[in-house]
Amino acid sequence: MSAEDNTGIERLQQLIGDDYRLQWIIGHGGMSTVWLADDIINDREVAIKVLRPEFSDNREFLSRFRNEAQAAENIDSEHVVATYDYREVPDPAGHTFCFIVMEFVRGESLADLLEREGSLAEDLALDVLEQAAHGLSVIHRMNMVHRDIKPGNMLITANGIVKITDFGIAKAAAAVPLTRTGMVVGTAQYVSPEQAQGKEVTAASDIYSLGVVGYEMMAGRRPFSGDSSVSVAIAHINQAPPQMPTSITAQTRELIGIALRKDPGRRFPDGNEMALAVSAVRLGKRPPQPRTEALMVQAEAPSPSASTAMLGKVARPATITQEAAPLRGSGIGIGLFIAALLAIIIGAVIYAGATGMLFQETPEETTTPQTITQTITPTVEETTSVYVPPRTTSRVPSSSLETTSQRPTTSEETSTPSTTSEEETPSTTSSSSRFSVTPMPTGDNTPNETDAAVSELAEAVSQLMEVGEAQ
Repeated sequence: MSAEDNTGIERLQQLIGDDYRLQWIIGHGGMSTVWLADDIINDREVAIKVLRPEFSDNREFLSRFRNEAQAAENIDSEHVVATYDYREVPDPAGHTFCFIVMEFVRGESLADLLEREGSLAEDLALDVLEQAAHGLSVIHRMNMVHRDIKPGNMLITANGIVKITDFGIAKAAAAVPLTRTGMVVGTAQYVSPEQAQGKEVTAASDIYSLGVVGYEMMAGRRPFSGDSSVSVAIAHINQAPPQMPTSITAQTRELIGIALRKDPGRRFPDGNEMALAVSAVRLGKRPPQPRTEALMVQAEAPSPSASTAMLGKVARPATITQEAAPLRGSGIGIGLFIAALLAIIIGAVIYAGATGMLFQETPEETTTPQTITQTITPTVEETTSVYVPPRTTSRVPSSSLETTSQRPTTSEETSTPSTTSEEETPSTTSSSSRFSVTPMPTGDNTPNETDAAVSELAEAVSQLMEVGEAQ
């Protein structure tokens, strides 16, 4: 988002008060708009989620929003975005203005990372799964269900830490349901079968969604796709997921398979068991079956590993400017072209200096007619700067020249090249005419002579490049 995206900032600033200073919009959700702001009291950057006005008068939405804030304030996990504050303020227009103040994460969503990379290596994907599962374990121990686990709600920091965000549709599992009977809340591509059917949603529903995320990270595609959300939801209900590539280890394939079981009673029941199972797979073991003794202990927070550091390098935090990104293919190609062009120019200058044709002061070097005749003949050898030594015969007839040239010529053509000289006389003009149709002045080396020589050399390089392209 850019700093110019601050629509309605004056009105919102008056409603929020002096504790927070709004900067600009950093995201939009189905129920809210998220702003970057400065927490003046605590001297830190925060994200402020403001409920959209069209929902503020709806008791169901407002209750869900309030539940989200009050429950999230008690969550304390490195792998869940922290919630700092929640307020409801009367709007002069007669509405209820409410907002949540959250931790501002300098990171990239997993959705953006997958869109750019396509897929992740197995060790990186397992790292993401374990961190996310541990975040869910904290949420589930508080008797909460997220209900919308997907790559867009998982942030990855520059240090490789995974954080779950957006409790826009979370609720306390023991509370009165906030959705109507049969109402589906979630994202179709990641929704669990029971959630798609409007049945009771439990912590195991979040595990199914996390399994879909794991499948997508390693296979490079979602297990189910369709022309509409309805067709995708039906596939989650009725179809078995396609087998993952065999390039993925059997232990990981089994882990994802357990998480994607249709019956929630046969999946890992919560984030804690999922985290323990992922940890076992990362050690090269088969994942334990759900609800077995091996999964009856509390999972420890995953320690940063080499894959965590690598994950941080793969992610691109949104706050980093594009100028910091390394140059890619097109820039390298331009650089190589410039280097090649400079090499051609330098080579031409060296060659010109070695053959003495850049600045010639006397005509002694071309004193015989036969030398003049051969150097001005526009043969392929001459245009490519290959020197042809003069013959030892007294004069070469025009018929002989025809056999040594790439195209037929006559004595009249060779004696009257495209120069300003009309007579066949030995001069330095003939010596330089094989590179340019512009004659070089004779005599002392004056500044005007130097300018003409430089211009001549530039034109010669241009002709060299044209010949090279033609060949």
